[in-house]
Parts: sequence; structure tokens; C-alpha cells
Amino acid sequence: MIDAKVKAPPANMKQMMSQMVVSKCLGIAAELGIADIVAHHARSVASISEELNLNGDALYRLLRLLTSHGIFTIDENQMVSNSDISDFLREDIAGSQRNFARTMGSSWMWQIFNHLDHSLKTGNSGFEIAFDDAPNLYQYFQTVSPKDGQVFGKAMSGFSYAMDKPLIDAYDFSDVQHVVDLGGSEGKLLKYLKSVYPNVDATLFDLPHMINNARNADPEGVLNMVPGDFFNKVEPSADCYIIKYILHNWKDEACLKILENCRKSIKENGRVLIMDILIKEDQPQIAEKSMDMLMLMVFGAKERTREEFESLLTKTNFKINRIIPTKTPLSIIEALPM
Repeated sequence: MIDAKVKAPPANMKQMMSQMVVSKCLGIAAELGIADIVAHHARSVASISEELNLNGDALYRLLRLLTSHGIFTIDENQMVSNSDISDFLREDIAGSQRNFARTMGSSWMWQIFNHLDHSLKTGNSGFEIAFDDAPNLYQYFQTVSPKDGQVFGKAMSGFSYAMDKPLIDAYDFSDVQHVVDLGGSEGKLLKYLKSVYPNVDATLFDLPHMINNARNADPEGVLNMVPGDFFNKVEPSADCYIIKYILHNWKDEACLKILENCRKSIKENGRVLIMDILIKEDQPQIAEKSMDMLMLMVFGAKERTREEFESLLTKTNFKINRIIPTKTPLSIIEALPM
């Protein structure tokens, strides 16, 4: 006899537990390049499976699941087209999320996920248990799996690219003379800044191999470029340093070193602009708090609250002047030297 007082588990609980299936299927679809295959005209499941040497029934079922989430469309004849969402899985469009989906669905990422219990016990990255052939993820990409590193680099660039314009539009740089973007990769943020504020001197500061890549992407020489390591020294001296989506990759000790080096180099009346996720304890922030757990598992790092940023800045002789919301998941924390 069933006890009438026993409650059934909430339906959304099962949905949440099955999200790993959706995430993996999305990653596989991105890896296979299905959005590119159907970019210009609909294709049948049968023709796609034949082209990719896949089982047709299995592919149909994968796509059927994704279409239930608005990713791709399939008609009654099993003709596949892109939806507004799957369009962003194409490789050739601005703001493409294909490589981010590939990264999230990659084998190396899932190997790290398997060691979440280690992260919970120690507060350290699951990477150190999942891989013993490299000290950290970046070394893994350089020495063990450059192909995965290339996908990851494109993923971060694509993820970041969509935020550049709204971030620059949210802040008034009209009184800034010289901006240095720390770890700015290809310099896309600075290039957009220069298009809006052509009189601002803009310098990209990154590791030597990143600067070499950036020079190839800047044939007109729009930006100044300085190779270096922000853990050793921040240069050149400037009145504005941008730290965009960098600190969340590092533990507090490393963040303190970056900020200390900024403090040594910053000009009088300068400012540091930290562009990062701001965790708010009283709000759901599902995407942001999911990213926080990702940072824990992959880097042993974190997304931070205002109080946690304030602690880092105070210890390095900065103070928060204001926090500016933007039309992105990131806020701009304006910090001034004390």
C-alpha cells in the first residue's frame, strides 16, 4: 500500500540530474561540426550520419534531445536545420560558441569533473589528480595535448569576444591617457576601445608566445605590445590597468601577486579595472555559480564576492571606488590606489 503522505520528487530535480547528458550531447554535436554542415541548407539525418560515418538512429536520437532544448530543428522527414541557438555552434560566425561547447564536452574536462570529490576535500583542482603528466592545465596544453589547447584558446576567445563591446561601452575612458590590458590575448578588447577612444594609448601585455600571436593579428600596428609575465612585473607604467576575466583563474595568493605588481607600476591617480563575475549570495546566479564550481575543479580557483575582491585589494593597497554593472555576466570593479 502506497502512503499517500509520501511526496513524489520534484520533476525539475530529475531534469537537473540529467543535464550532464545534454551538456555532453551538445559538446559532441559541436565537435562533429553539425551546425556547419547544415549552415546553408537543411540536411537529412541519414546524409549527415553517412558523411560523418555515424549510426543514423543514434545521431537522430542525439539531435532529437538537443531540439527539445531549442538546439537545431528537425522536421517530420528528419531534415535538420539550425535554430537561433545552434547557429552559434557554427565556426564561421562572430561570437561562435562552438569551441566553448567542445571544451565543456571534452574528455579532459570530464576527467577533471570525475575528481570533484578531491576538490571538495582539499579545495584544490581536480586536475592534479586527473593528470599526473603536467603541473597545471596550461602546461598540459603546451606539452601533452596542444590540439586541446588550441580548442580551449579559441573557446576563451569566443566567450570573451561577445563581452568586449558592452564592457567598453559601460565605462567612460575619456579621461584615460594610457590603458594596459593584462593577459589580453589577441587584443580584441583594446582594438574596440581604440575604435571608440582613438586618442587613448593602448598596450597589450601578455606572455611572449601570446604577443607573437597578437602581432600576427594586428598587421596595422594599432596596439602597443609588451611581452612579459604579470607574476614577475607589470609594465609599462600606466594610469589604467584592465584585468579582464583573469583573477578568477587563480587562487588568492596568485591574485595578490598580480595586484601587488599593478600597485608598483600604476601612475599617480591611476585606476585598476577588474572585469569579472561578481558573486551575489542573495541571488540565484545559476550560470555564475556554475562557473565558480568549474573554476574550483579546473584551477582550484573561484569566482568572488564583493567582500572577497575588497579583501584582495585592501591587502595590495587598493580600495574599491565603485562597481559598475554591465550588459554581460561581468561587472567592472574600479579600484584606486590608497
